[in-house]
Amino acid sequence: MARILVIEDDNALCTALGMMLTRAGHEPVLFESAIPAMESFASDSAFDLVVTDILMLEMDGIDVIRALRKRGDTPLILAISGGASALHGDLLKAALSLGAQGTLLKPFTKDVFLKKVADLLAGPANSA
Repeated sequence: MARILVIEDDNALCTALGMMLTRAGHEPVLFESAIPAMESFASDSAFDLVVTDILMLEMDGIDVIRALRKRGDTPLILAISGGASALHGDLLKAALSLGAQGTLLKPFTKDVFLKKVADLLAGPANSA
């Protein structure tokens, strides 16, 4: 069982990701905004994985990744973003270059999401 911080500003998707992770045997901690999520992380950084949306108000996922990487002892990061625009693909590439270990383009299926989470948690050989 992994402890997973989920930061997703779409309420329905945040709830769905939490339910998927719970049913897969993980312990998700859900936030719909990056600022309170990062405040929570500062006081309790015992997370195995952070799943963060890229495009959010107030603080975006790129800022989340930068802040986590500054800490040094950071968890794995899965960046997610959606839409048909090439911008989302570019943002996901940027997320990888800043230190995320994995990315997913929305929309994705439950099976694709859970496989990506499992691969990341299993180690670098499985997450490519």
